[in-house]
Amino acid sequence: MMKTNILLETGTNELEIIEFMVSFTNQAGETVEQSYGINVAKVREIIRMPDITVLPNMPESIVGVFNMRNNIITAIDVRKYLYKSYNQSNNRTMIIAEFNNLRFGFIVDMVTRIYRFSWQQVEEPGVVNQFAGNNATIVGIVKLPEKNILLLDVEKIIVDLQPELGIQNVEQHLVGTMAGKTAWIADDSPTIRQMIVSQLRNAGFAIEAFSDGASAWQRCEKFISEKAQNPELKLPDIIITDIEMPQMDGYSLTRRIKTHPMLGSIPVALFSSLVNEDVIHKGQAVGAEVQLTKPQLTELLKHIQAVFDRRLAAV
Repeated sequence: MMKTNILLETGTNELEIIEFMVSFTNQAGETVEQSYGINVAKVREIIRMPDITVLPNMPESIVGVFNMRNNIITAIDVRKYLYKSYNQSNNRTMIIAEFNNLRFGFIVDMVTRIYRFSWQQVEEPGVVNQFAGNNATIVGIVKLPEKNILLLDVEKIIVDLQPELGIQNVEQHLVGTMAGKTAWIADDSPTIRQMIVSQLRNAGFAIEAFSDGASAWQRCEKFISEKAQNPELKLPDIIITDIEMPQMDGYSLTRRIKTHPMLGSIPVALFSSLVNEDVIHKGQAVGAEVQLTKPQLTELLKHIQAVFDRRLAAV
């Protein structure tokens, strides 16, 4: 696993990103370099280009597979995916990323440095028109004086190229089992958020969805104000949140919920590509009842039902 010299505390709303460059030719025929970023928490290694085996009938952005310590890893050309341009040079760099308990190799032109930011410095892409919309591959923008760093939605890339790795459908026996329950959902990826909302509605949940933790917290503050006027107002049955999101991450959102006297009893589920055995302690530190990696939606529902059952038995 890749290590950095900065140890981030849980719930401080901070992140580290690795900046990398992708070059492309613009409409004027000029070669342009664009800065992109990926969360350090997803990066396991940065290596030179390995020997890649080309496989037939693969999406064009998947250039093949390679063997790394007896693990077969899919290699994805980021330039080809983003700009439909391919460079076969062996001087490029490979970022080995792990999320959803899977590893992928992302081919980029150059890795430059590591930055540390507050999530409050990360703007949602909707504020810049060319990055808005459900088909966008950018989940955040960090505006520096000299450049913009675009945070790549690597989960969407994988779902685009290998749809079978996306959010699972609710199993038939779970359809409608959550009827009468309310869930608030926070996830910054429009593609993943729509998938989660669609499937949880199939399970019976009434859903309110938010594009980041800050928007979800604003909804919490609105609820606090409304409940002060109407004490009979019912809390949501569950809040399900991603971890890495612009403005406010899932850990910070969970901590705020769990330390608030009116909201603290709401169960919180961290449903994120970042959840693995190395970070479980972070979710525990902020009080999350459930932590599960995407795309295990059926397992998520089972864990949520177990939380509901335990609470009912305790009454």
